[in-house]
Amino acid sequence: MRTVRLFLFLLAVGLLVAGPAAAQRFENVPQAPAGQPTAPPAGIKVGVINVQLAMANTQEGKKASEDLRAQFNPRQAEMERLQREIRDLENQIRTQERTLSEDARNQIIRQIELKRKLATRMDQDLRDDIEDAQEGLVNRIGQKMQGIIDQYAQEQGLNLILNVFQGGPVIFATQAVDITDEIVRRYDQAHPVQAANPPAPQRPAPAPPRQNPPPQPPK
Repeated sequence: MRTVRLFLFLLAVGLLVAGPAAAQRFENVPQAPAGQPTAPPAGIKVGVINVQLAMANTQEGKKASEDLRAQFNPRQAEMERLQREIRDLENQIRTQERTLSEDARNQIIRQIELKRKLATRMDQDLRDDIEDAQEGLVNRIGQKMQGIIDQYAQEQGLNLILNVFQGGPVIFATQAVDITDEIVRRYDQAHPVQAANPPAPQRPAPAPPRQNPPPQPPK
């Protein structure tokens, strides 16, 4: 069984900016009659953003990635330990096939089956918990990033923002219309990550007691 491999913080999201608010913006736009081509509006301003990359590159996203690894690494290590135990028992059967008694062999096989069932259950629980944790992070960061994107679009007079992602609909865009870095900068400015509390300064060690100089012999 292939164990779960913890991955870097991947924020798998859809078109963040194409939500209900976006639908309301376009519901009153006049539509061309069916069968007639439509020309793009003059002076339309478009921006593109890689929302997944932007969310992962924010200070909050990077810290969340570190927190996730710290949270799940112990369980991942436990999974790997269990897999090693299963491989060791399987190797024991192969290498001691001629010397193991039937009872000893059956006992090892039962241990392998029990450990495999436990590993399967642990694997599924770990996958589910990682997915739930990531979904919560996506929702938390995504809602705040939506506000940043909306504000930026209004300031810059953008008519449309497209989410660029692997395999997405955008096949070409110049750097001039890529707003990913700017959104990350604004997000970090609006939602700074609280730094860890610095260690308390150590109190200086008490000075050794002052000793009186030894008495001088009489002259």
